[in-house]
Amino acid sequence: MDVSVTGPGETSFISGDPITTRGRVRNASDLESRIQWSLQPVGPQTGTSDPGTHEGSEATFRAHSRLGTQGNREPNPPLEYELVATLPLEGGEVLRVVLPPTTFLRQEETDVLRQEYRDFGTRFQPSRTHVTIPSRPVLNTGNYTVIAEEDAGELSRLVDRMDERVNALLNDDVQEKPVGTRGLSPRTVGVSPGPPLLTVGALGDTDPQGDDVCSGPRVGGRCSGSILAGPNGIAETRANNRDIRVALEDFVSSAFRNPQRNRAAGSAALNSRHTRGRALDIDPRPMRVPGKTPQQLMCVVEAAGDTLLGEGNSFTERGATTFLACDSPAADHVHVQR
Repeated sequence: MDVSVTGPGETSFISGDPITTRGRVRNASDLESRIQWSLQPVGPQTGTSDPGTHEGSEATFRAHSRLGTQGNREPNPPLEYELVATLPLEGGEVLRVVLPPTTFLRQEETDVLRQEYRDFGTRFQPSRTHVTIPSRPVLNTGNYTVIAEEDAGELSRLVDRMDERVNALLNDDVQEKPVGTRGLSPRTVGVSPGPPLLTVGALGDTDPQGDDVCSGPRVGGRCSGSILAGPNGIAETRANNRDIRVALEDFVSSAFRNPQRNRAAGSAALNSRHTRGRALDIDPRPMRVPGKTPQQLMCVVEAAGDTLLGEGNSFTERGATTFLACDSPAADHVHVQR
């Protein structure tokens, strides 16, 4: 007897997918209607199929999961079934067919991940085309080697856009007077800091040069205010002379999280943007930026997100559920989403 199995992923599947088996009896097609099919679950994570048994030349089964949704930081085990086919013969004899290895049905990693979304009942139910190997390892903070994104490449684009905006804010002082301008009052502003940010105000990114003078407060010994022409009345300072450049992906603390991992992280959001490939957590505290405290850097990142994504999609947190002001010493990341 020849047996074949077909389905959305051939021998891989998720619960609810049709798994169709077909049998053919060589030189005895009249016996095909007697074929007895059984899809037997393997392991406690696998539920009884619907139906459990069937008779005929063709049978369609649907898998069931017994996996919980309590959250974990390890991969789920795959759902597994053994397909058994028997053929009753005259005289009460039963022929059990030795099936080829492909009829031992076991979820591949892509479908183990997709099964989580089915188990959790999320709005986003990824197809196989939504599941990919991430272009950057930092984008995967889930339990698998693959991630699921509603829009392919969205996380990588979000990192790049945030990177561009954060670096723009770290170099946004304004050259009010061209370098070399003479005949200025000593109190003339040659370089002014960029627009004020959230709760921390304007943050300068320039150190005075020549006999120019810093008129504002200092952070870590570096000027964070306007630069004045000074006693000689000459503008000698180039704006943004600290030449700061950070690689934001070095400070991504969380990106894609599969539903089990998301729950284990403490998130109560069933449809979290992290599980949809639409959110980043960025922890700028390890950044070493002259003249900026960790709290100020947190505000810089939140402001960058506000500009790109809107204020409702950029906010500072501790853990997954505690919202804080960006300059709070207790904050441990900025969450940005789209």
